[in-house]
Amino acid sequence: MKRALVAAVPLTLALALTGCVGGAAVSPTVAPSTGASSAPSTPTGTAVPRAPTDDASVLPVPEAGTDSRADAISAAEKVVTTFGQPTLDASTWMNNLYPLLTQAGAAAYEGTDPAKVPVHQVAGAGIILEGSTEVALIVQVPTDAGLYNVSLSRTGASAPWLADRIRPAQG
Repeated sequence: MKRALVAAVPLTLALALTGCVGGAAVSPTVAPSTGASSAPSTPTGTAVPRAPTDDASVLPVPEAGTDSRADAISAAEKVVTTFGQPTLDASTWMNNLYPLLTQAGAAAYEGTDPAKVPVHQVAGAGIILEGSTEVALIVQVPTDAGLYNVSLSRTGASAPWLADRIRPAQG
């Protein structure tokens, strides 16, 4: 019996210290204005669910304005022009693309062989596809190899548009 008691004491102590034992101790707190003590309404470490407030609501991202749409089209056309240089060596090609890409875009195109890129030139003005916002949109750019979609994003309305993805419109 003594052995069981000796073994149970450390286990009980460990559980009590980690809060895994029912009836967790609640220490009284002193109310600042009255000096009277009161107990917290929930045990320490317990999350209290709260109803969402208007402050916690997610606001919709506004649609891209005229100036930002024009900037996005210019950025996409520049991306496709830079992308469509299959005669460059891989290092030069990638170094030319880096400033036009997001981190995800740079990671996606790292190691690409530019000789396998079918695009050689932009063949017309880009258009913004439906669903554009002030921070993310897709521009469709006509090329000598067909239509290409360029996914662009930016961190805010005054930040530059950067490409996440460059892909054939049909693929």
